[in-house]
Amino acid sequence: MKSRFQLAGLSAALVTTAVQAEVKINDYLGVSGYAVAAATLTDPDNGNTSGTQFNSGKGNYDSAKFALTGKYNDFSGKVSLFYVPVDESNGKDTAGILDAYATYTAGPVSVTGGKYLSYLGYEAFDPINMTTVTYGNSWNPIPAYHTGGKIDFAGEGFALGASVTDQLFIAPEEFIGGDGDFSNGLGYEFIASFTGIEKLTVFTGVGFEVLDDAEDQFVFDLWASYAVSDKLTVSGEYSYADNAFGSTIITDYWAFFSTYTVSEKIAVTGRVSGVLNDEAGTQFTVAPTYTIDANFSIRGELTYSDSDQSSVQVGTKGMFYAVQGVFKF
Repeated sequence: MKSRFQLAGLSAALVTTAVQAEVKINDYLGVSGYAVAAATLTDPDNGNTSGTQFNSGKGNYDSAKFALTGKYNDFSGKVSLFYVPVDESNGKDTAGILDAYATYTAGPVSVTGGKYLSYLGYEAFDPINMTTVTYGNSWNPIPAYHTGGKIDFAGEGFALGASVTDQLFIAPEEFIGGDGDFSNGLGYEFIASFTGIEKLTVFTGVGFEVLDDAEDQFVFDLWASYAVSDKLTVSGEYSYADNAFGSTIITDYWAFFSTYTVSEKIAVTGRVSGVLNDEAGTQFTVAPTYTIDANFSIRGELTYSDSDQSSVQVGTKGMFYAVQGVFKF
C-alpha cells in the first residue's frame, strides 16, 4: 500500500504541521514524538459505505512515534519506535524500531550509517509533516526505510546526497525497514536539491537496484515548491518507476499542491493528483487544518476519486472523508 511507502522527503508546505520541536533532556540528549488518530468514511459511487475509527492499519491515519536523539561534538544519532494499531480487516498491527542511525559531520559533509528514511518523495512519511490525511495516489512508488550508509554535502544554495542500502523497495508488510540482507542486491539513491533562488526549492533524485533473479528496479522523482507569498505555497511532483515492489507496471505519477494560510490558526491545502495511464484516474483533495496550539491540531479531508483505481485511500470511485487529531512534542 502506497501510504506505507510514501515520503521520504519532507513536504515543503509545512504551514500548519511543522516538524515537532525536540524536548531537550540535557546538552546531549533530546526526545520528540507524535500520536495521530483519524476517523474515516468511504462513500463509493457503487457499493457500501465503510469507515474506520482509530484502527485503520495505516500509519498516515493512526500511528504513534517516540524518538530519542543524541549529539556529542561532531557525532549525532537517532533511535525511534513506531506503532500502528490493529487493522480490524486483517488483525495485524505494526510496531518496531523505525530510525536507528548515527551521523558524523565535518563541515559541509555528513556521513550516516544505520537504518534511515529514503531521500525520495515530496509528501512526508511522518503524518505530522503532512498537510493532508491521505497521500496523492496509490500508484506513487516511493521507497521508505532501509539500512545502509549515505554521504551528504551541503553547499551554498544546493545539496547532494548518495546512499547505498540493503534494498531499494521493500515488501508492503515490511514497510518500516529493509530486508537486512546485503548479499541479494543493493539499493542505490542519488539526489540533488537547489535552493539558490529565494522561496524556491527544487529536488531531483533517482534510485535503482540490480537484481539477479528479477527485473531491475528503477525510480525517478522530481518535485519543486515555491512560496508565492507569506500565505500561499504551491508545489508539484512527478515520479516514474519501473518494476517497483516487484511489479512490472510502469508508473508515471504526478501531483499539484497549494496551501493557503487563512489565519494564524487555519490553513487549507488543495491537491490534484493522478497517473498517466488509462486506469488510475485522478484524485481531488481539499484538506483544512485548525491549529489549537504548538502541540495539537485538527485536520480534515474531503477527497473525490474518479476511478476505481485512483486511490488506495478511497479504494473505489467516490468520496472519502476524514477527521484527524494530531499531537506532537
